[in-house]
Amino acid sequence: MALKDLVADRGKMTEEAIERVIADYIRYDPERFEVVLTPRGADLGNDQKILVILVAMLGWRYVIDHEHEIDSRPATLEALTGIPGGTLRPILKRLKEAHLLTSIGGNYSIRPANLEAIGSIVKGEQPLTARRRTKKMSRSTSSERQQSGDEKEVDGARKSRRSAGTPARGSLRRLLEIGFFKEPRTLAQVVARLHEMAVITKATSLSGPIAELVREGSLQRKKIKENNKEMWSYRAA
Repeated sequence: MALKDLVADRGKMTEEAIERVIADYIRYDPERFEVVLTPRGADLGNDQKILVILVAMLGWRYVIDHEHEIDSRPATLEALTGIPGGTLRPILKRLKEAHLLTSIGGNYSIRPANLEAIGSIVKGEQPLTARRRTKKMSRSTSSERQQSGDEKEVDGARKSRRSAGTPARGSLRRLLEIGFFKEPRTLAQVVARLHEMAVITKATSLSGPIAELVREGSLQRKKIKENNKEMWSYRAA
């Protein structure tokens, strides 16, 4: 059998697929060229109502013998389904994003290739939101990854702040090496000398590193009076 032999039955296959989707939910009114929801159709969810209405519109070619322009704009769908426009339009957008619908010139229509999937959605066998939940999950995972990256960045910044004393400590050791602490030096004098070396720091930032040098025995400290104030002076051990 050649593939072209299958094409001959395509119209029949499509008609049967449409009937399977809408049989319990839609009735045709050829005189007024309208599709009408049955009581069961009226009980469907909004997404399902829109899908069965649009599937039914796809079936007009099998109901009437003459060509007729099909109006499936949002305003028409609003009248047929009873769904307010503010609710209807986001649903149409979502169905289009799910590749179940297409839109040309403001008219919406079903993609025939998805009739089987639409039938499953209408019957509640396949949730329409599955694809969207996956996207949300993906966005959530991406967000968690981003958050993890942000946390690493924050941790890195914290580590940088914790290690901020390292340049000051190295500069203090440099002052030891060049003999700056052969004479007793106040903290203010140390800060001034570091500024001359282009190491910009504050006395409060030096208190920890200089105390460590005292504890390890590289420096000695002694209280002196200067301008009637008592303060520590530091000299090489």
